Amino acid sequence: MSARSGTAVRRVVVVGGGTAGLMTACAAARAGWRVTVLESSRHPGGRARGPALGPHPVTLGPRALYKSSGWRMLRRLGVRPRGVTPAMGEARALRQGDLVPGYATPQGLLTTPLLSVRERLAAAGLLGLARPTPGLAPFTGEQWLERRLPSARAAETVFALMRMMAYAGSPAQLGADALAGRVAAARSGVLYVDGGWQSVVDALLLLARRLGVEVRTGARAVAVTAADRGPRVRWAEGGEEREETWDAAFVAGLTPSGAARLLGEPEPGTGPGLSTACLDVVLDRLPVPAVSLVYGVETPVYLGAEPAAARTAHPQGAVLHLARFDDGTPRSATDNRKELEQLLDVAQPGWRRHLVEERFMPRMRTMGALPHPSRGGLRGRPGPVTSVPGVFVTGDWVGGEGILLDAVGASTRQALDACRAYLRTED
Repeated sequence: MSARSGTAVRRVVVVGGGTAGLMTACAAARAGWRVTVLESSRHPGGRARGPALGPHPVTLGPRALYKSSGWRMLRRLGVRPRGVTPAMGEARALRQGDLVPGYATPQGLLTTPLLSVRERLAAAGLLGLARPTPGLAPFTGEQWLERRLPSARAAETVFALMRMMAYAGSPAQLGADALAGRVAAARSGVLYVDGGWQSVVDALLLLARRLGVEVRTGARAVAVTAADRGPRVRWAEGGEEREETWDAAFVAGLTPSGAARLLGEPEPGTGPGLSTACLDVVLDRLPVPAVSLVYGVETPVYLGAEPAAARTAHPQGAVLHLARFDDGTPRSATDNRKELEQLLDVAQPGWRRHLVEERFMPRMRTMGALPHPSRGGLRGRPGPVTSVPGVFVTGDWVGGEGILLDAVGASTRQALDACRAYLRTED
């Protein structure tokens, strides 16, 4: 019996059991609602899972947790990830095929030989003061850097740092408001999560169980439509098609096109998403232990070794995550893998003699949609309320705050508020 028929407990369904879905489900359960999660795969967690690489669990691709909106939402739910702060002072920059001293700390930036004194001061000021403002919405990241920095060299050098934060290969791909917001988020602190991101998934699942959330795996939603008593969800599970009506529904963590298909709506004008070529490598040891973090200057590549305290793979070995960020230029999977292996050759010569396991993902989805000034920047993104009464969306392309997990956390909060307001009107 639904709340509208006289019971006090609202019944809500969350379509999607990735990070966005689990956060939404836990938040909804904390609101006092009876929650069911429908997840199409056999394992919840989505891209945050740490599936086995050989006999050991290894996070999918490079990931760090920023102490901003997403982190705050986790803590609000009672999930408190612990981790290690990256040793940014030990980073190296890859420039023209060679490793040079990095400049990912204020001291490194103010002493790097890659920039003149004037360029260093301008770069330090930009990175130290960047924050999202409405005035940045009309500009791409590229235009913002060109306006604020004295040379193309300085813009390229500064974006090499921003690329690690935003996962975008080129500053022309996303809006200046999103890029500035990500820089501001990084200043709050960054963690490599102990136990990898699977530990975050496990903590959310444990919390969900404690709150009475029902998580149904292998349950693929087919359609979400309006009905007299609330949204109706049709899904396939166990070789059968099922259908049920709920007081409210959340569509969490799907791509914009996937959410639109499910709701029978036109695709929102969110623009393209973002994917990253990733290579995860387990070595029995690092040939060059001093080189644990490398970022490309003129090439959109990254290499990071998991700190021992956060390691989830080979107990005596090393876990390396490499990424070739998409910069909008057509490239084959073969070329991307070759470039990442060349980065390993430079950073860890002789690595093949120590190889234990490897996993290459030619196109791992990184972001549902890039916020761009041509579509209004962050504030031009769709809100959590859909055209189907009682149905709300959460994800990294929803709402006007942040990107990646920060957008997930912010949109979850906004969707819960909108759902409360909707249910009050239905009393």
